[in-house]
Order: sequence, then structure tokens, then C-alpha cells
Amino acid sequence: MATTLGQEFGIRRVYDATPKKGAGVSLRLSDRQVELGTREFDLYEKVSERVPGIRSQKEVAAELGMDQAGLGRLLAALQSAGLVYRADAVPATLSGIELHTLFNKILPSWLDEAFSHPFWERMTSGKGSRRMYSGWLIELYHYTRNANRHMPLSCAYAHEKAIKNMRAKHYAEEWNHYHYFLKALKALGFSEDSVIKSVPLPMSLALSNFMRQAARDDILAYSICSAVLEGTTVDRGAYNPYYETCAKLYDLPAESIAPIYAHLDLDVQYQHSDLFLDILGKVDSIPAARAGHILDYGHQLIEHIWLWTDSIEKYYGVESNPMPRPAFSKLLD
Repeated sequence: MATTLGQEFGIRRVYDATPKKGAGVSLRLSDRQVELGTREFDLYEKVSERVPGIRSQKEVAAELGMDQAGLGRLLAALQSAGLVYRADAVPATLSGIELHTLFNKILPSWLDEAFSHPFWERMTSGKGSRRMYSGWLIELYHYTRNANRHMPLSCAYAHEKAIKNMRAKHYAEEWNHYHYFLKALKALGFSEDSVIKSVPLPMSLALSNFMRQAARDDILAYSICSAVLEGTTVDRGAYNPYYETCAKLYDLPAESIAPIYAHLDLDVQYQHSDLFLDILGKVDSIPAARAGHILDYGHQLIEHIWLWTDSIEKYYGVESNPMPRPAFSKLLD
């Protein structure tokens, strides 16, 4: 029985496809930018649609109006460009350290995608508002407080003692960090009672529920999600500009920024950005299918972060929406 095209090749993830002036498309991958002409991009799209199918190279070639040798040359060109890869080039297993090396290579492109939402440019260009900044902080408070809903699961579902201990230590160091955001919000004029009794936006809850799902499914999947969230707290140079810019643009008191810096500095002190490496150091071998599953969770988290940001902008961008968001009331709702 002939092998299918999908058994022979895989498609690399494309993070962005931008039409070029004149003709063609620029494709952004995790490690490169690939420029394709209009005809080449059309062929690439047709091939990428067919790779997951059940047809052989011969059948796909016929569908594309070329002979099998022509399809082979096209696949070789796409492979050389980094858009496709041979399935037999993927190792059957890799070590935990090798997975971490791959994660480190991909992470910058993931973070670029997460922070590509217009919200960030809007806030740093002066087109945002103090209200928008405060709303983002409220949802950050809720997400951090909701760590108490998923971090205990990461301890419970970790079966290896060494990993369970590391996850438990992380939880012990993080469980009450929401108070930093509460302190910042109080400096912005919100009462402690109004923040504590408020409810998160649905996407804030969805984000923490996604983490709960990851913890139940695979402790390494949960750990890669945790590592993504820690990915911007390695040094002050990564996060200071946003806060300092917003402070100037929206007249934010220093007391509303200091607790956030204290929290981020504490993460650095605890070396939380190294936790994923420490956990993977305890894993000798990971089947390729599981490694792909783990990496997919990391990228799904990026998509959740983008949607979370989108919901924050849409809700707090409407002046008439209550802030903080009150609990459901039969009388009022």
C-alpha cells in the first residue's frame, strides 16, 4: 500500500502571512522569514492543505496538475525554504534537555505573536487610557488569584516525586501574589472590597481553565505553559518600558507601579524562569508524539493570551461598562 503524503512530510507552523507590495507573500516562521511569489504561494497553500490527508504523492501530484517528479521538486524546494520537513527526519525520542533547547528557540516567536495584539501598541503610543490600563491590571489580578485553581492540580497530577516537589515549591511561592496587583489597584483609587468582590472577564476564566486542563492532561504540558508565562520576567529590561511609558502617558502614581516591579523582581529572585529547565532535567526520554503535544499546549496558551488581551480591550474600552466588573445580580441583570 502506498504511503500518504502526510506520512512522508509535515508542515511547519506559519505565524503570519503578509502580502508583499506588488506580488507575493512574506511568511513568518519561528526562525525565519520566507518570501514566496504569487504562484509559489498558491502551490504552497495547495500542498499544505493536502499533507494532512490520506492521498499518496502520485494522487496529490495529479490533483495539482503535475507529474510525481514535479511534485517531488516542489516539495524539495519547500523543504529547502524551511516550510515543510520530512517525517523521517524527526527523531523518535528526545531528551528533556533537548526539548527545552527547542522551546527556547521557539519562545521568542511565540511571545511576538502573543504581544502582536493592537492593545499593546495602543497603550504605548498614547491612544489608550488610564481606564484601559486599570482594566488590564484588574484582569491580571484575577488571573493571578486564579492560580489557586490550577497550581494545586499541577501538584496533584505530577506523578514523579522530583517534579511533584518542584511544582509544589512553585505553588508555595506563588499562591498569594495576587495581593501585589490588589495593592497597585488600590493606589489607582479602587477600593479593596470592590476588587475582591468583582468577577473576571470570561476569557480570564478561560485562561485559568486552560491551565487546569493542561495540568490534568500532562504535567509537562502544564509546565511549558507556566514557562511561557514566566518568559517575560527574566530581567527588568523586558518589562520596564511598558510600565514606565504607561506611567508617563496616563499619569499613573509611582505607588501603582512599585508593587508590580516587586512581584516581577520576586519571580526573578525565585528563578521561576528556570523551572521548566529544572523539570525537564528530570526527564530522560520523551516520545516525539508527546513532545509535539507539549509544544502544542505552549502555542495554544499564546492564542489564549491573545484572545484574553482582545477581551480586555473590548470590555474596558467601553466607558459605560462597570469597572471593576460586579458579580451577577438578579435585581440589576
